[in-house]
Amino acid sequence: MLEQGEQYLKVSPDTLQPDRAAQFGDYLANTMQYLDAIIFSSTPDGGQYHFITSAIERIIGLSAEQVIKHPMSLLRMILKEDYPQFRALIDSVRRKMPGTVEYRLRNQRGEIVYLKHTAFPVLLNDEIVRIDGVVYDVTSQKLNELQLRKSEEKLRGLIETADDLIFSLDRQGNFTSVNNAGALNLEYLPFEMIGKHFLEFVSEEHKALIARSFQEILKSKKVVTFDAFFISKYSKEIIFEINARAMYEGARIDGVLGIGRNITNRRATQEKMKELNNKLIEANRIISIERDRAKQKISILEELNRLKNEFVSNVSHELRTPLASIIGFAETMDSDRDMPEEMRVEFNQIILNEAKRLAKLINDVLDISKIEEGKVVLNKSEFNLVEILEPLIEQYAKKIQDKGIVFWYELPKHKVITFGDKGRLYQVVENLLSNALKFTNEGRITLLAQTLYREFEIIITDTGIGIPKKDLPYIFQKFYRVSRPGAEIPGTGLGLAFVKQIVDLHKGFITLQSEEHKGTTAIIKLPILKQE
Repeated sequence: MLEQGEQYLKVSPDTLQPDRAAQFGDYLANTMQYLDAIIFSSTPDGGQYHFITSAIERIIGLSAEQVIKHPMSLLRMILKEDYPQFRALIDSVRRKMPGTVEYRLRNQRGEIVYLKHTAFPVLLNDEIVRIDGVVYDVTSQKLNELQLRKSEEKLRGLIETADDLIFSLDRQGNFTSVNNAGALNLEYLPFEMIGKHFLEFVSEEHKALIARSFQEILKSKKVVTFDAFFISKYSKEIIFEINARAMYEGARIDGVLGIGRNITNRRATQEKMKELNNKLIEANRIISIERDRAKQKISILEELNRLKNEFVSNVSHELRTPLASIIGFAETMDSDRDMPEEMRVEFNQIILNEAKRLAKLINDVLDISKIEEGKVVLNKSEFNLVEILEPLIEQYAKKIQDKGIVFWYELPKHKVITFGDKGRLYQVVENLLSNALKFTNEGRITLLAQTLYREFEIIITDTGIGIPKKDLPYIFQKFYRVSRPGAEIPGTGLGLAFVKQIVDLHKGFITLQSEEHKGTTAIIKLPILKQE
């Protein structure tokens, strides 16, 4: 007979015959042996186990006897970053409340195991007399969830790289999703279309035709093809060939999924009557625009002069600092003939480091004219993009770890062939890694490289001081430096401008996403020839 305890199930020994009780114990022992879960009972402080099932050896690699003798051995296996979750469970139990948490640990075989841990305080006279619980191995479930999330991200990336209009509608015909390239074809951003009805973007004279096409979609389970005459955000007529079909949830229509190919040749001229009627207004508008442009150009020139003056001042300061060190240590070595050999080696090393710093600064300054005149020369050839990342990772891994920062990276296992300047692209990634290290004092730096359709994507993320929102629009301008009151950070303001120039010359794409005090993410996309 099973009786409901205060917060657990127990067997009343009074209700079982001796042979039945023994049989029940055997059944219970056999059942617990094959459960993919660890059942345990411990003292209130967790320092001693009353019992723990043998499943612990299959899941964690420690026998029940080892855990009972050394109960603290389990705590040392929990991953450091997941330990707060486990502490939360302990705190809940100490408050006489059952709790459930998920965390990871590294078992005796060196594998990462995901566990779901439930603990129940057993009370007697409102005092905890023991803790009962069960620990499930949810590793397979978690790995499946991670794989599913990764697949979804890849699918979304594939959709976003397509030039076509890819969309889904709900049962009422409202947009529930639309890809970025498709929305931009209509001169919208995706969020401006989501929630609005499909017919809101269709020219008035073609709405009846579109409505009939949708009736056919809802009646048929096949793909239906039709032409849609869209009106863009700025009143252009754009024609898409749409292939769409209904989506079902069971026997009920849940919405429509479609893909559209732009088949429009832009109109060469507008209607002459409209052009004549609006000629004066258009002329005035153009004059106003040109006046504003002239003012803007003057403002830009003034700002450029200011930045150049600031740049000269910064460069002068940056030149004096290493020169002062080189001269000072060289004079010391020259004047002290009896200087110990260890000190002489140390001073030589300082002079060498400062000379390298000075040489890099001079190279940056020499690149100014090339950037200004657009005369950066590329020495292009076919090469494996992964080859420029591996030595950089090896070079920066120790520097990052010496600073107490976690460094994580992931590279493709296969060759990714592109046509470009290997040395310049090496400079690009090195510049971004150098910035991540310079502006990160704690936390994590991540480098992820992956292929997306016909592009190679490099993502460098840090948890550093970040870039203020007001500075982001100007971060790729020559000579621009982020103002950080109270913090003297060396630099000429040329690094990111040079990086963008090189990426642009490779017909690539670079963007920076940042939030102050939370970190920065740099994303580079480069065209590739093939994968091997």
